[in-house]
Amino acid sequence: MEKKILELFLYNNKLKFNEIEKQTKIRSNKLSYHLKKLIKEKILELQGEFYKLSETSEILIPYLSSKKHVLSVILIHLGDAKNVFLHSRKKRPYKNKLSLPGGRILLGENLNDSVKRIMKEKHNINAKLKTIHSVSIEHLRKKRKIIHSYLLVFVTAQTKDKINLTNIDKNKSKIISSDYSLIKKDLNKKIDIKNIFSRV
Repeated sequence: MEKKILELFLYNNKLKFNEIEKQTKIRSNKLSYHLKKLIKEKILELQGEFYKLSETSEILIPYLSSKKHVLSVILIHLGDAKNVFLHSRKKRPYKNKLSLPGGRILLGENLNDSVKRIMKEKHNINAKLKTIHSVSIEHLRKKRKIIHSYLLVFVTAQTKDKINLTNIDKNKSKIISSDYSLIKKDLNKKIDIKNIFSRV
């Protein structure tokens, strides 16, 4: 119900109570409860008779759509073409598979920031970005249905820390197939990704 309310702010800067009630078709007592909750959570604010997204909630705009979106992920290669730093995933959908280290690219991060944060937080490795190899879209299927889509940014990092490497050919069946494919096919490629800062 709260998502239904917030979706209205994709197209409106500010709305009155009766406008929200009319567009959502939520009964006034229920609507009042949810609006108070959103104000308490500092997602909405009330200015006079108008409700609007708080400044800190502006970042929610790209995520308010009811459509499912692609998740942007950075995958980090450490090692060479044959021996690579891999870890065993603890989370679904690739639980217990060997994987390149990686994670989401956070709001405001450049790729080097992401590499440093992910490698330090998740693996206690000091690393920095070396090369950006490719950008791909991976669609993950289960029973002929796409359940996830990822925008994969494949990069190589470098570290002076001592790390354990895994031979990818000897362990091919244990490695996530898309990770194996990226190492095999994209390691010799090089692309550039620019950071663009815009204002509203």
